[in-house]
Amino acid sequence: MTDSFKLTAWNIKHCDKLLDELSDTDPNVKRRADIRMDAIAEEFKAIDADICLITEGPNGEDRATEFFERAAPGYSLIKRGSADRDDYGMKGSDAVTGRQWIWFLLRQDLHFEAQLLHLDKWREHTELQSKGDHANGRWNVSYPKFKSGSGGNDTSLLEFSIPERAYHWRHPQVLQLQSGDAFFEIVGCHLKSKINRTRINGNPTDEDFFENNKKLVAELIKARVRITTECQDIRHYINHRFEQDSDAAIIVCGDFNDGPGKERIERRFLYHDLIGTLQGDVFLARRFLNHALFDFEESERWSVYFKDKLEPGRNPKILLDHILFSQSMTGSHTGDKFAFKARSRSGLVEHQIHHAVTSTRPKYAETSDHLPVSMHFDRREHAHS
Repeated sequence: MTDSFKLTAWNIKHCDKLLDELSDTDPNVKRRADIRMDAIAEEFKAIDADICLITEGPNGEDRATEFFERAAPGYSLIKRGSADRDDYGMKGSDAVTGRQWIWFLLRQDLHFEAQLLHLDKWREHTELQSKGDHANGRWNVSYPKFKSGSGGNDTSLLEFSIPERAYHWRHPQVLQLQSGDAFFEIVGCHLKSKINRTRINGNPTDEDFFENNKKLVAELIKARVRITTECQDIRHYINHRFEQDSDAAIIVCGDFNDGPGKERIERRFLYHDLIGTLQGDVFLARRFLNHALFDFEESERWSVYFKDKLEPGRNPKILLDHILFSQSMTGSHTGDKFAFKARSRSGLVEHQIHHAVTSTRPKYAETSDHLPVSMHFDRREHAHS
């Protein structure tokens, strides 16, 4: 019987690219790749998780198997048994090669039965919950579209593009786990990035900055609309599961690409954040998702160091990586209690381990630009095995 487990979510930068470098004909490239891979394996071992969600993972089952056999010995890669990329719904950073996949790893001696939800079932649930607004993995969205002007005068326009369709750039993967009579799901996410490479005119602090950067405004809002609707699709899945099971045990984790919340573009044009969309309505308390880092030291509550060109005065220490869990996994839940509960004050960003592994190595051997985020869950007293 498993009495506790540790869950870790980690975005390991460019795993697929690292695989290429490990077999590069240039001995210096290969040497550097070997050193970085050894660092990743050391960090995996030090984290000592039972269940790992990996984002920016290798492309396809064969490459993922090759990568994790070296990076995470003693863990099993949970696969669908398919070479068809459509079965995973991955687009990644490149729609042709798709080099950013989502994977789950389980410690081999963990006594859990594990399987992945079929994407057809996800789409069935979200279509029912959205009353048909989301269907076949796609949904309608509207956002500004930039049209450049001609001639000497500025005749460029921002107008709304209404008949547009959106979908998951990297489809969430749902790990279903069973331990005795305890069944729960982990929704692994890597939401679409909000970064764009549109040229910036002027200084971001200028009063007329947005007026002078219409194309940038269009791209920024488009990115935020798309990522917010990805969150809404995830929420449709969660809400439908609660209609099937009022005490559903669900964890949502991964790289949400959100930042600390109300960034400048949200404050000016949208005024929302993704975590609020994912957590749900507090008035529907059983469906509300709690954050693993709620009681973690605030000054350490960051997983990425990123300087924002649009908001240069903002703290570059931002939280992109998250673990959220439903009320049935809390100690205060009053319904039919799920067998495991979140351990109080156990959520953390793995600063200490990441520093210990990377601080003795050169920059090229840094394991990732993201720090792992973890949470412990314990079996309740008198819970059935």
